[in-house]
Amino acid sequence: MSILRKSLPALILLVLGVLLALQLVPQELEQMKYEVPGMPESYPVEQKCRPAFLMLLCALPFAGALAYAFMGTMARYVSRCFITYFLMCTLILLLIYVMADFTENIERFRTRFDDPVLQSLKFYGTQLPMLLYQILPYTLLMGTLWCLSKLSGSCELTGMLQSGRSLMRVCRPIFLFSCIVALAYGIFGFHWAPNGSLYRQVMLKQERAADGSAPSLVYRNDRTARIWRVEHPPFISSPGEPMRGVIIEQFDAENRGRLLTQYHADTAEWNKADATWTLHNAYVRTMAAPGAEPGDDAHSDSLTLDFAEKPYQIISPSQSDRIDSMGTSALYEQIKEGADSQEGLNRKRTEWHVRIARIFSCLVLVLLAVPSAVTFQRRGAMKGIGTAILLAALMLFLYRVFPSLGESGLLPAWLSAWIPNILYLGIALYLFRVNLAHRSFREWCAAKLSGKP
Repeated sequence: MSILRKSLPALILLVLGVLLALQLVPQELEQMKYEVPGMPESYPVEQKCRPAFLMLLCALPFAGALAYAFMGTMARYVSRCFITYFLMCTLILLLIYVMADFTENIERFRTRFDDPVLQSLKFYGTQLPMLLYQILPYTLLMGTLWCLSKLSGSCELTGMLQSGRSLMRVCRPIFLFSCIVALAYGIFGFHWAPNGSLYRQVMLKQERAADGSAPSLVYRNDRTARIWRVEHPPFISSPGEPMRGVIIEQFDAENRGRLLTQYHADTAEWNKADATWTLHNAYVRTMAAPGAEPGDDAHSDSLTLDFAEKPYQIISPSQSDRIDSMGTSALYEQIKEGADSQEGLNRKRTEWHVRIARIFSCLVLVLLAVPSAVTFQRRGAMKGIGTAILLAALMLFLYRVFPSLGESGLLPAWLSAWIPNILYLGIALYLFRVNLAHRSFREWCAAKLSGKP
């Protein structure tokens, strides 16, 4: 009964996670049908990981609750303190951002959405992964600073250390839950944060036509030498709706200036069952070769074409090449193909390494916060906290500077992405030695090697 009572919150979170996965995973599979080229059985492995990562994300609260259930009393107390302050920092920053952004865009929501209140809630729901991806490393830092400065200021941390535990053992629950948050952070950055960025760009910039439909667009696919001109496309939030007023131009793959075939159709509908396009009331004009007589247009009430483009690609053409709007799986596919210019490949390789390095930056910032918040002297911890916040702000600058060197080819892509983490890991270790004056970092290492607490 004692084990069941301890495990009850974890079991509740497991049930909620399963229900959430049953809601999100089918939606993700449906979106992939409109977005990923090819049929589901031919999707690349990195794209097939998307539903699996969603299920893992839904299971993370259960894993954290299960670990909490079997901790000791002191570890649970530190965990509660850290989780409380971390969630408070996260919610405060989210609320500030959403209120400021809503105030700035309230007129756009009123004029572009049929139901401004409901559509605004849906809009910020799509932005949640992107917002969390931007703030989680820093709310982890602030939550750790807040938790340890509170424990240190009330002398609770001193009592914990006098019980025979080392500082690292006391902070073990903080590191454990930080690893769980870092894993969630990496999942957000895999696809859903860039997708939220894409959705934001389209929804805030896309103007409605006079009849309330999406504005006309032109999509060019250089790989297939094809151009789509759509007079009335569907919105990005409903990619499965038919496209009205469609002209498709097929050019010669070798001689891009030569037009081979032109398709005119009242509507173009994508069939997700077999990944084909059906043109209704279509006219097909085959361009004559140089020196030959032009032929007549062929008419068809329903014409099926096996084109590789997906609705999602056509609807968001101007944003599809933006790296910050491209999922990690799509980014990796383009790197493997190597069809881009050298500058484009450098940018994509650097961004791919940056997304991996930023996962570990969550843990590096937590490691930086521990010696900054802990103090055993009469002086307060504000000096160390201020230093940590300043260093965290500087990290934002470094993640701009060094990746730009990698994109330009001045540094290897992997090195430009990992330099901020390497520098801050060294700073954190230095602060351990300097700030924890009651026990230097060398003494701590010697105690660990000798097996003493």
